Amino acid sequence: MQAGLTRKWRPRLWAVVLTVLAIVLCLPFAGLFLFRFYDSQLVQQTEESLLSQASVLSATYAELYANAVGVPPPELKSTSAEYAVFPSISINRETVLPPRPDPQKAQTHPGAAYEKIAPQLTRIANAAQAETLAGYRFLDTSGTVFAGTAEIGQDLGHVYEVRQALEGEFVSVARTRLRGYREPVLYTLSRGARVRVFVAMPIFVDQKLIGAVYLSRTPNHIFRFLYGERFNLAKAAAFVALSTALIGYVFWRFITRPLQQLILRTRSAGQTGQSWEPPEKLGTREIADLGQSFQTLTQRLQGKQNALKTYTAHVTHELKSPLTALKGATELLRDGDISGDQKHKLLDTVDKSSRRIEDLLANMRAFSLADQQAMAGVSDLNSVLPRLKQAFLGLDILIENGALPLPVQADTLSIMLTHLLENAMQHAAQRVTVAARSEGSETIIEITDDGSGISAGNIDKIMEPFFTTRRDSGGTGMGLNIVKATTEALGGTLTVQPSVTGACFQIRLG
Repeated sequence: MQAGLTRKWRPRLWAVVLTVLAIVLCLPFAGLFLFRFYDSQLVQQTEESLLSQASVLSATYAELYANAVGVPPPELKSTSAEYAVFPSISINRETVLPPRPDPQKAQTHPGAAYEKIAPQLTRIANAAQAETLAGYRFLDTSGTVFAGTAEIGQDLGHVYEVRQALEGEFVSVARTRLRGYREPVLYTLSRGARVRVFVAMPIFVDQKLIGAVYLSRTPNHIFRFLYGERFNLAKAAAFVALSTALIGYVFWRFITRPLQQLILRTRSAGQTGQSWEPPEKLGTREIADLGQSFQTLTQRLQGKQNALKTYTAHVTHELKSPLTALKGATELLRDGDISGDQKHKLLDTVDKSSRRIEDLLANMRAFSLADQQAMAGVSDLNSVLPRLKQAFLGLDILIENGALPLPVQADTLSIMLTHLLENAMQHAAQRVTVAARSEGSETIIEITDDGSGISAGNIDKIMEPFFTTRRDSGGTGMGLNIVKATTEALGGTLTVQPSVTGACFQIRLG
């Protein structure tokens, strides 16, 4: 890279891989942030449990009160969604209420009926609390707690949910929980660990409000659940770590290391003078194909480099002879002591050498532009026959299967055939047959002439640049090479075929 150029920053492959692995490794931990949703589920489970207990205790309260005052027991309601209660608490900053207000001193004394049923309700509440850890309070119509597990003889009528229940409305709320000790820092991540659920349900006997049941409980929180599943979580963490390590190894083994080997081989290509070979272990099939592509590319580049060296040597050799002749003729012409015949001979030498140089340069230019002039398309032999006959008036040109579509543009096909016909005419051909046919997915064009043919010793040389048997008559040896370069640019091949008389060239186009 040149010193004046700056390379745009790009991340290393290993950095990308490590980033991906880090993200994969963090996904399970990121999932812990979803426990806020699970917090809400735990709170609603607690609310649902309290609703069930409140329904049972409400029925017990109403039954005992009816017996105490001597009225018929409450009529049973039909099972219907109209009377069912469902959990509805959602814990967020807007819905969580402040801590529950402290109880006040009762201003009224519960009636005789309440005092009669209080012992039984208290026994039931204490027995239930031992199993559920919930708080149970039974209130009369004024909000005084006459039975339960705590705050007996005190007034809760000023509490929002109790007041609503004494107005005949069922209420469940979540309130901020007050602790007598400092909670662990980890608990601050769980909102469910910082609230207490309260449920207040009104009680009716003979369609008359007689009081309410008031239940409360701290919901289970996610950290208690995680602690209970700590062994399974440890197994899951080990599995995630092993999986991440395995993914990293797979990336390194099948992607990172093969690419690094390709980079090292590519950087050293051409420095040792040996052909480029892909590493033996190349990971995935795509990287192996990439290595094969590199090998094909380097082979092509090396082939072009060798061809350039050979071409340069041939050009130097071919131009050296006419330039030497021009230089000698110029030096003799500067000498005034020459006859008229000698002067004309020297001028003929200058003219012949200059034309030779012009022909060489023209053919060299045509050869260098062969791959650029090779244009794929669709044409046929009939479309180029008129211009060929006009260019070669002394040559009998026969076309076979002239309407067969050929995968080459008409101008390119005309250039290729022109060089081949010139070669045939220069070797005393009178008739040339150009035949087209198809073989599978390939199209074949065969050019056969009745000229002097090609000797066995020259068959392997005629495709080389500047090889010609007509150097004395002006041949440059570039015609067949131009056709070969054009054919290869089209993805085809040019070969010499055995022929009884004359020469036969075959062009195969895919």
